[in-house]
Amino acid sequence: MRRLAVPCALLLAAAGCGGGDGGGPSRTVTTAAGGTVRISADEYRFGPDRVVVRGPGVLRIVLRNDGSVAHDIRLRRGGKDVGGTPSFAPGGSMAARVRLKPGKYELLCTVGDHAQLGMRGTLEVK
Repeated sequence: MRRLAVPCALLLAAAGCGGGDGGGPSRTVTTAAGGTVRISADEYRFGPDRVVVRGPGVLRIVLRNDGSVAHDIRLRRGGKDVGGTPSFAPGGSMAARVRLKPGKYELLCTVGDHAQLGMRGTLEVK
């Protein structure tokens, strides 16, 4: 029975990991309005790819480009761009401040076809 404990625990842990469109595990972070959320970008995913903000207000987003090509991060709500970073070269970081109202937003990289390849996420203001 003890021999099965470790393999079963590993299987349960693996089953709890979700996958985003980019093939990596999904991860959610929660922050307060007025805070900062740090997101990394590579080919072709964001980490974390889900952000929850407690309360409306200004949020500072810091994007670190860990990939090998240019990336950006943009927020959209109802098909309209509400802010984010410009695209920038690998190895760098950029920050943007966005004013958010309660609701759901889409995070995406607008460089080339990166969003279609999985560079998407969600942000929800509660």
